[in-house]
Amino acid sequence: MAVIGLSCHFPGAADPGKFWRNLMSATDSVGTAPPGRWEERVGPAPAELRTSVRHGGFIEGIDEFDARFFGIARREAEHMDPQQRLLLELAWQALEDAAVSPHQLRATRWGVYVGACADDFRTQYFASGRLDRFGHMGASRSLLAGRVSHHLGLRGPSEVVDTGQSSSLCAVHRAIASLRLDECDAALVAGVNLNLLPDVTDQIQLWGGLSPDGRCRTFDEQADGYVRAEGGGVVVLKPLEAAVRDGDHVYCVVRGSATNNDGGRAGLGVPSPDAQREVIEAAHRAAGVTGASVGYVELHGTGTPVGDPVEAAALGEAIGRRRSRTTPLLVGSVKSNIGHLESAAGIAGFIKACLALHHGQLPPTLHHRRSPGKLPLADLNLRVVGADREENLGAGELVGVSSFGMGGTNVHVVLASSPGATDPSERPAPDTVWCLSGRTREAVRALARALLEHPFPGERCIVGDVAWSLVQRDEGEHRAAVVGGRWDEMRDGLRKVVTGHDLAIPADWLHEGGTDRVAWVSVAGAYAAHGGLAEVADRLGTGLRKVPGLPTYPFERDTFHGPTPPRPVAPAPAVPEEEPGEQPEDFRARPLLDGWEKAADSSERLWLIRSFLERTLLGVLGETGDERPRVDPDSTFEDLGVDSMSLLELHDLVTAATAVELQESALFDHPTINDLTAHLNTELEALRG
Repeated sequence: MAVIGLSCHFPGAADPGKFWRNLMSATDSVGTAPPGRWEERVGPAPAELRTSVRHGGFIEGIDEFDARFFGIARREAEHMDPQQRLLLELAWQALEDAAVSPHQLRATRWGVYVGACADDFRTQYFASGRLDRFGHMGASRSLLAGRVSHHLGLRGPSEVVDTGQSSSLCAVHRAIASLRLDECDAALVAGVNLNLLPDVTDQIQLWGGLSPDGRCRTFDEQADGYVRAEGGGVVVLKPLEAAVRDGDHVYCVVRGSATNNDGGRAGLGVPSPDAQREVIEAAHRAAGVTGASVGYVELHGTGTPVGDPVEAAALGEAIGRRRSRTTPLLVGSVKSNIGHLESAAGIAGFIKACLALHHGQLPPTLHHRRSPGKLPLADLNLRVVGADREENLGAGELVGVSSFGMGGTNVHVVLASSPGATDPSERPAPDTVWCLSGRTREAVRALARALLEHPFPGERCIVGDVAWSLVQRDEGEHRAAVVGGRWDEMRDGLRKVVTGHDLAIPADWLHEGGTDRVAWVSVAGAYAAHGGLAEVADRLGTGLRKVPGLPTYPFERDTFHGPTPPRPVAPAPAVPEEEPGEQPEDFRARPLLDGWEKAADSSERLWLIRSFLERTLLGVLGETGDERPRVDPDSTFEDLGVDSMSLLELHDLVTAATAVELQESALFDHPTINDLTAHLNTELEALRG
């Protein structure tokens, strides 16, 4: 199975490129809790049980989301677990990294597998006492996968896997099995974990799992626990044969995987060296390899005095002692860099291993100086990758990734390098066009800025490869095109787009070329003005490759605050009793109906109804305040992000405000603001003359 796309948002890194640079520079991304985090508990707890821990691996912007990009109303977004929101963005970024058009995946047999175990948002939501109909699905863990499948229109399996800390690597294993059983053609595999509640940290601290100073010291004599962390990652898996056929870039190849359980061990939370050894050996059998061919293992490596010796012993038996004593098995743990991401820990280690094979280098493990006496690394023929010297994999050596859950579910995956690719120096660098698009004009400029700052690997790709990769993306409402054939010409063009141009052509470019360049300008201009990626793709021709690691869509995020504990509410004023026989109209109806009856003509009546419907619809969608968006009266309710339940709520409000007995089907029969306005006006004229 080929890994053809990656995305991640880990502590200190919002994309795989930054994540890799942090790893290679030995950056410690563990810090203190950001303002507003871990400050309010769900329930009371004795003071002695409240941990003073404030350190961890945190990501920025968990309350931010580009709801309009995904067609989600504000009210719905506010009642979505931020893990759902994060996964939607990461899934989109992973597909763009794989140069796979999300639009072309609709109704395809793509699967979605998500490893997750945290229910912090759900706990907060119910404790707030402010329930909303959107909260049922917004707080459901099953929707972590279902939301992605729904948005992309995927028809393959859609599963959330919970095996505790091994959840996301187990999701990788499930996806591999599904692909081999032909249950799906490709898969998005993810892990996610957000630490919203201090109560959970209190609970973990009770059994002594956390390091007092917040550092994971894997295989070190000072190992005293782990530090909690959060984030998410997504990988795109596809059968290698299909990936080669489709011209996909391959980060690495998954050779095999296995899972088992520690069942029957001394205690529920005590790991078993025999079970861990067995799962590693089972993964080797599935991959058709031996332990002697494995050169590096990305450890579970939490840095606990109980877990580390068990993991080391299992690795020594399964791999270390099967290698030459002169070439010990190299090991390391990403937890030393970013902390323990719990249910997303496995995908973090998996992505690190993919990048290590892609770059051919092994990042150092932090906070390791010397192993304790009960963990004899030399005897086990293991060595922790340190920062004291550069470490590379030997030719043909494999990489293993381990992840273990506290319920005893162990997972091991075996990875290999990707097949070789053609040297870009052997291919011509023809003239081409880079197509940029977005939901807004600012998004297009932001993408141009990101491309301008991107360190293109000139030794690995040509300008045309980037053009081919960009043309695989979905086409947005706003567009810009950059024409050229050299890296400097493309950078000059990107600068023009940043300043506001929609079409950038090198100076004197047309005078120095012939009809071919005129044709390029024509197709680029047509794309910028009217769209049409297919025409650009046809002109790009064949022989180009997909480029990994390009900047992905620059989401324009708004802030969505999570549920908070209820606040005291002043009692509502008493409503005076009505006089016998008095039948007043609903107070909400009077302003609209009074205005409608006093309107000078039909056009003013239509304007009053349309304005009322727009305001009411925005209220249903949770869009309030000065920044609320404009409603296109000719867009369908579905295109505006209105689901069937929202339509029914709108129906009830319209009925109450107009005294018109609308059939529930009326909003489906008249699916735009303008259609519904005309229908309501007709009904009011028949009712009131």
